[in-house]
Amino acid sequence: MSAAKTRLIRHALSAMTFTGLDRLYAQLDRELGMILTFHRVERDQPDERTPNAHLTVHPGFLDDVISLLKRRDIEMVSMDEARRRIAKPTDYQRFATLTFDDGYRDNLENALPVLESHGAPATLYIAPGLVEGTASLWWEGLGQLVAQQQRFVFAGDKGPVEFDCTSMARKQESFTALVKYLIAAVPEHLIQQRVAELCWLYKIDVAKITKDAIMTWNEIRQMVASPLVTAGAHTMNHHHLARLPQERARDEIYQSALVLEAELGRKPKHLAFPYGYHTAAALREFDIARDLNFDTAVTTRPGMIFAEHGEHLTALPRMSMNGLCQRARYIGPLTSGLPSRIKNRLNKLDVG
Repeated sequence: MSAAKTRLIRHALSAMTFTGLDRLYAQLDRELGMILTFHRVERDQPDERTPNAHLTVHPGFLDDVISLLKRRDIEMVSMDEARRRIAKPTDYQRFATLTFDDGYRDNLENALPVLESHGAPATLYIAPGLVEGTASLWWEGLGQLVAQQQRFVFAGDKGPVEFDCTSMARKQESFTALVKYLIAAVPEHLIQQRVAELCWLYKIDVAKITKDAIMTWNEIRQMVASPLVTAGAHTMNHHHLARLPQERARDEIYQSALVLEAELGRKPKHLAFPYGYHTAAALREFDIARDLNFDTAVTTRPGMIFAEHGEHLTALPRMSMNGLCQRARYIGPLTSGLPSRIKNRLNKLDVG
């Protein structure tokens, strides 16, 4: 995200807080609740100008989010309870469900103590390939490359392409451009390999980055042993499912459920689509999740949960808790639903 776009979002959120518009909207709208997305929860936060800074929040911010939701009389519930309320909506108080993607070790070290202090349930979405080293956090490696280099060369299909990283703005532009190229021009099953090879040239070990960041199975078992934490599936290898043939996409989901059941002793009932935006998961993927009998599947399409989502339980939206917006004045608007309704042109559903 560019610095200019980040500033614009912050100004808009601040304006909603200072005018009270977010609180007024929350009183008028009829949503059932919200599902919030987190990734990393670190005490030492990266420079917010680095490419993946939006994925990291401080444990104090997580605490602030839960505290504000409680003050606004929003009930913290598990994904199982959220599913029950969406399927059969009645006159419940508004709810919030916390979700954590990928299985970062800092979720155990820094997020779980906050959850336990509040008695707040959460769902941890796990991709077994990340745990076992057959898949990688390629975006983390790419972000580290962009952050440390002034320039680098990528061997594209039409010859070498040089990326200029001589300023923070150009680093972000280079990261965004290379990610777009990889998704558009490199087969999905080769992206992680191509990024690992590129990073190796600049002495960056993507496999080590992944191993250092992701929990082991024993650590995952320790976290899900908490009565507050539910394990969910996140596919085997964290692929863009929409870029895979249908049977391969189905296997990515199905096999992840089998491995999680074998490792944790319980078949997961909830799924998170990797990346989760429109071009990564759509109608085909929603149908696959339903056919595989998942109770819910979540995207990263922004939005609140409405009664109408009862007919679309494998296409649920989530609100991302952006690491670039961690001031207290941003939390109210982010959790009010107003920004997402504006972004969705006032539509409640985005399930196509």
